[in-house]
This record gives sequence, structure tokens and C-alpha cells, in this order.
Amino acid sequence: MRKAVITVIAALAVMLCGAVCADADGVMLEYDGGMHEYNGEFYSLVVNNQLIDPPLSPIIFNDRALVPVREIFEEVGAEVDYINETQTVEVKGDNTDVKLRINDNVAYINGAKTKIPDNVVPKLISKVGGETKTMVPVRFISESIGLDVEFDGDDGAILIESDGYTLVDETPVQEYAEPEPTPEPTPEPELYVTDVSYDITGAETACVTVTTDGVIENYDDFVLQSPTRLVVDIPYAKIYGVDENITVGAAGVSAVRVGDNDERARIVLDMNNLKTYTVTQTSDNTLEINTVITAPKQEAAAEDIKKEIKATVTQNTNYTPRSSEDMLIVLDAGHGGSDSGAVGELDGEPVYEKELTLQITKRVQAILENAGYNVSLTREGDTLPSLTERPEQANAENAALFISIHINSAEASEAQGTEVYYAEENNDYGYGVTSEAFAENVLERMLQYMQSVNRGVKTAEHAVTRRCNMPAVLAEVGFISNPEEVYLMTTDEYQQKAAQGIAEGIILTLREVDMPQ
Repeated sequence: MRKAVITVIAALAVMLCGAVCADADGVMLEYDGGMHEYNGEFYSLVVNNQLIDPPLSPIIFNDRALVPVREIFEEVGAEVDYINETQTVEVKGDNTDVKLRINDNVAYINGAKTKIPDNVVPKLISKVGGETKTMVPVRFISESIGLDVEFDGDDGAILIESDGYTLVDETPVQEYAEPEPTPEPTPEPELYVTDVSYDITGAETACVTVTTDGVIENYDDFVLQSPTRLVVDIPYAKIYGVDENITVGAAGVSAVRVGDNDERARIVLDMNNLKTYTVTQTSDNTLEINTVITAPKQEAAAEDIKKEIKATVTQNTNYTPRSSEDMLIVLDAGHGGSDSGAVGELDGEPVYEKELTLQITKRVQAILENAGYNVSLTREGDTLPSLTERPEQANAENAALFISIHINSAEASEAQGTEVYYAEENNDYGYGVTSEAFAENVLERMLQYMQSVNRGVKTAEHAVTRRCNMPAVLAEVGFISNPEEVYLMTTDEYQQKAAQGIAEGIILTLREVDMPQ
């Protein structure tokens, strides 16, 4: 019977969709701070055998079907609230609590962190002049929430049923229920790490002391590279009452981090310029980790630092910088404003791509300007120039080179590394050097400083690079979805390494540029 009802509703949806789809060509939609032409189809929406007529019908966005959140959840009995200050959508039913954030591919379902399928983030989208709707991938409705979704591409309808998943509790209260058996208690670990402290014993030496509440039978120590981390593991131990992140910032130790799992407690020292180390068990319940670093250069006065930057750039590129009036470099910090870009997480707090790209871009600007170059930024704050305005600015300013700086993201958290893109459409010798050569220079120098995984030079027809007149590239510094790389990219030291690599790649390319008359 249910299938027959759906068929009737679908038939009605098809009749309505015929009129809707016929008008779909050239519809203007508003999202991400701009207006965009939509030439795809609009689909009818049927929820629990009810034909829904939302202000914005389901659409195809980045090859994925998007559906309006409010109309679906309210039809199945849940309450939907939108919190403008945090751009958060909250869905509440008796048995279900869902939290979504605009432009964030992470949702929380009953408190559990869940990635939205296909890496498609919720979007605020509206027809020009119409009501703005929160749109999410239909796969999120089916796979994460558990509603029954049928997609009829031939007839242009999306059918959603809540039979298999209850948002509102309709189960009668039982007067008596058999008590559930008491679960077996989880055995307590035999050893706890109760204190981690540090002492700066010299300009290049430090000592980290680890204390436990019992005898340390054995431990392992080793060094991980890119970035440098000194690791000490104590098997079958747990962390108790110790801060997860202890900031040090001296003698080459950036921070001390602790954590545990079922197999061990781990103490990690984030190191710079580590030369050697020792781990010594000084008593039954105490370990001392002593580190020695390579002596850093003495700090110079501000003017000396500028001279050193110029000398370093000249030495590394074998090229004397031209005057600031000679050539212009346009630096583009990706995303901005209402478009946060990719979103990562560090210590339970969100990390936004738009903030990291602007921080790194301004460091590149400082290096280039201190070396005597003329620089222009597409954005200097939290604004959102369109994908058309960014290359148009570079063309209007007659720039010699254009680079857009971004942070990567992937569903797999282990994805890592650095890659640089150029557009085949913009890869000729009109300026004496190709975009491909520009990309190779930037990647080579970034890897030299960052020691990150080499993901290579790649091609993609990004709007910001293919629309430029001059050689143009797009650099993906690292992965915001990778726990280690997102931590690194928030540190001053790593941002400066990325910026130095990008700046030197630019300068290497500039010596080949021949500006057209």
C-alpha cells in the first residue's frame, strides 16, 4: 500500500516538476556571498507521502543532490532552529538531536561527531530575492540520520520516509520493565601518570620530568620527523590529572603534549633543532627526559633582520631583487567572510581555512616587501572577494605573478602533504615563463622549508588561476583534516616556513618574467 501511495505522489510530483524544471535554465542563486547562475534541474520533494513545496526545491550542487533541512525535519515531527550568530542549525526530536554548522563538514548527532558524506558542507542558498534555506546532501539524510530516501532521477523527485527511524518517541510508557544486567566493571589500569613538569636548564637544554603513582616497569622512546617530536611511551598506563597541552616555548621545546589509549600513555615533546636527548629512570616512578638543541642564532635588531632576509633571498635565488616599482605580485588568501573554507579541529575548537590562509599570506607579504618587492593583496581582512574579482584585480593591476594560498581537506584524516596547481588554460609563455614552471618553483621551495610530504605539481582549471593574464598558481599548504598538520599550521614557526618557501618560489620565477608591452 505504501508503495502505491508513493507512486501516486511521485506522479503528481512529476507533473509539477515539469513546469519547474522547464524554468530552471539561468536561475540566479545566492550563496557564499555572491550570485551564481544555476542551469541544473530542481527536483520535487515528497516527505512521508506529502508533496512539499519549499521556497527552494532540491538542487544538484557539485554533483550532489541538496535538500532543504527545515521542511524535511518539521514534516517528520522535529523542531528546527537556526542560530544566526554561530550559523548553526539545531534539530530536536524526542530521540534525536542534530547540530549542523554552515560550511562545516562535521555534524553532531546525539552528541556524536559525524562527517557529512561526500565532503559537501551545509550551505545557505536562496533564489535571488527569495527565502534563504539551509541545504544539505540527501546522503546525509539517509546515511547519517537514517531516513529512507528514494531518488527518482528520471521523474525528477526525491522521496523521503521516516518509517525506519523515529524522531519523535511514540512508544507508550511501560509500567514495568525487566532491569538490565549490570555490566562488568572495566578493570582499572595498573599505572597512572600523575604529573608532567619541565625545567629549562640552559639556553639549549631542557628537562621534562614524568611522575607515576607506581613502578615504571618499562618504557619506549623514539623520535618522529616532519615535524620533530620526541616521544616517550609507558605501556598500560593512563594519564590522570595532567594538562593535555603544556606550552613551553624555550630551549627548543615548543610544547609538551600527553595522551593515552588502551595500550599506553604517551608523552610528546614538540621540538625545534633537536640535537640529542636522553631518557633516564631516576627512581621507580620517575622518568627524566633531557634534550639538547643546536644553538640558535642570536637575535638581531629589526634593521639587521631585514638585511638578513634580503641577503637570504638573494643567496637562495642567485638573483638581485628588482625595485618595488618594477613588478607587482598579487597574493590571494583563499576564502574569507561568510565562506570559511575547510574546517578542522584542534583541542576541541574549530580551525578555519580562511584564517590560516590570511595569516600565511601576510607572512609572505612581509618577506617580499622586506626584500624590496611590490605586493598587492586580494583581501587584507575577513572579506570575501568573488572568484571573478580576484583574478580581475591582478589583471587590472598588471601584475607579474599571481598566487592563491589554500589549505586542503579530505575525508581520510591520514591524508597529508603539500601540492601546487596551475591551469592548463593559462600556461603559455606570454610572460616569458609558464604557470607550470611557477608551480614547480613554489613547491620545491615549500618542501625545502616545511619538510612535508610531496604531493606534486598538478593541473586544475581553478577560476582564480585560469582567468589570470599572468602566470598563476594555487598552493595547498597542508591538510586541515589531518590532526598533525592542522596543529602545525596554527604555529608561528610552521607558518613562517610555508611563507618563506612561497616567497622564494615567487622570486625564483620573477627572474624569468618578461612583462609584455
